[in-house]
Amino acid sequence: MKHFLLFLFLIPLLSFCQKSNEIDDNGLKQGLWQKKYENGNLRYTGQFIDNNPFGIFQYYYSTGELQVEKEYFHNGSAAATYIFYKNGALKASGLYVKTLKDSTWNYYNNDSLLCMSEEYHKGKLNGKSKTYYYTGELYEIKTWKEGIEDGEWIQYFLDGAVKITSLYVNGVREGKEVSYYPGQHIYYQGYYYNGQKSGAWEYFTKEGVIDTIINYNE
Repeated sequence: MKHFLLFLFLIPLLSFCQKSNEIDDNGLKQGLWQKKYENGNLRYTGQFIDNNPFGIFQYYYSTGELQVEKEYFHNGSAAATYIFYKNGALKASGLYVKTLKDSTWNYYNNDSLLCMSEEYHKGKLNGKSKTYYYTGELYEIKTWKEGIEDGEWIQYFLDGAVKITSLYVNGVREGKEVSYYPGQHIYYQGYYYNGQKSGAWEYFTKEGVIDTIINYNE
């Protein structure tokens, strides 16, 4: 029993005395790794197995506050990531796969409200990106394909009503665009062709009466 109690007592002492920044005979990082800033504050800490990060890594601002926390899995190839403001509030969260952004990333303002979300695939925007007003209401939706705008683009008023609908094809404005007044009467409408306004664009009064027509083919 005495030997068992002595062993339990030594566990935290052994952990405290664990060596860091070790490289084995094959040149691979093993065990606990830590780096510090010039001012002596901890820069990051985490564990390696055969040169692959595993478990939780924590990165710090030079002033000591937690900046980033990554939880590695799949032999270190993926990391669930959380980025923080200096006051501890969450700034962003998402997934890295082989150091590239993947899946959905969310970004927050200082009041912890969602201000943007983006969908990624292998480091490129792919899917929907959404931007929010500072008060949390949806402002804009864009559609992406392999890092290029491709698909519907919509903007909203603060009350949720549609402000503009348009379309991108392979990064170029294409097709019909409609803009609305806050009361949902059409403000203007027209078509884009190869990124340029084309044909007759109609502009309306707030009462829904055509006010001006501009023909971009002339």
